[in-house]
Amino acid sequence: MVVANSTVDYAELKARNPLGDAVEAAGVVLHGKGRVRQGVCPFHQEQEGSFTVYANTEKFWCFGCGAGGDVLDFVGRMEGLTLPQVIRRLDDGSTPPPAASNRPAPTQRPTAPPIPSRDPALLTEAARFYGGQLRRSRVALEYLASRGIELDAARRLGLGYATGNGLREYLQAAGFTSQRLRDSGLFLERGAERFAGMITVPDLAHGRARWLTGRAIQPNARPRFQALPGSKPVLGLAALGPAPSGVIVAEGVFDWLTLAGWGYPAVAALGTQGMDKVAAALRGCPRIFLAFDNDDAGNTAAQELKGLLGNRAAVVNLPQGVADLGELATLPNGNLIFRRLLAHAANAAR
Repeated sequence: MVVANSTVDYAELKARNPLGDAVEAAGVVLHGKGRVRQGVCPFHQEQEGSFTVYANTEKFWCFGCGAGGDVLDFVGRMEGLTLPQVIRRLDDGSTPPPAASNRPAPTQRPTAPPIPSRDPALLTEAARFYGGQLRRSRVALEYLASRGIELDAARRLGLGYATGNGLREYLQAAGFTSQRLRDSGLFLERGAERFAGMITVPDLAHGRARWLTGRAIQPNARPRFQALPGSKPVLGLAALGPAPSGVIVAEGVFDWLTLAGWGYPAVAALGTQGMDKVAAALRGCPRIFLAFDNDDAGNTAAQELKGLLGNRAAVVNLPQGVADLGELATLPNGNLIFRRLLAHAANAAR
């Protein structure tokens, strides 16, 4: 932020522009949760996912090409901007075209991939196709059962499974053009399905899918998580209606699936970054419970979000030794334990 004496409050500028949000807005899909997240580097050609974002330091580093820095360095490098232009870009969203002499040569970095437009009709058909594959996959159903997700809940929440085959042909037969398929984000550059080998989870609004994410069922699969590029929603909020009377905020996808499967009005923050955006999305909700992961990153995010929400929010503390809600779901009495924890948090907040 440029002030009267031409100085910049860099700390305040970075606080308003979390690195993870800037990276994902540029089309880089980050995997994992908590302090360390990784994705495919946008600055050199690779397939391994060497690009790493550290939430505790707000820095990035690529173990493949050596690129690193903070959000200022990332935006400047991605968009070919000088430092003053980066400051203006982050401060008010303006991005004046750099002078010809300042434009990076085409060989300096690959162009950032375009962020796909949301196509609810196409995504809804894709979710329906993946739902059919789930019901026919014994391996996928067994995986969900091992995570405490019953078939009835999977159907109600629109879960699916991507074998990696048949989606393109199905969508073409349904009348979707090749351009819409390319723009959807459902296919990688080489034509493979983005969610191959994954449980798919849609963000539903009035029965229509607005966004998709996925989780690999094989423990050694890489990447473990995938999502459509671009901005991420507060998962599950749209399905609760415009003004839910109360909601539980979980951290990750399967944490949310656990709560929704148990019948609670729940949403997922999808990580520990961007709590200001989560708070803004929940501005109309009068009662909010925060059930984040039982680690440093989860505890920090829960306290940050509670500070933004004020007295409307209460933190649900998971039992010692239980990492997250997904692990709690695997216990025989996990639902009963959570109900007691929720009641305790509600009483403590009175």
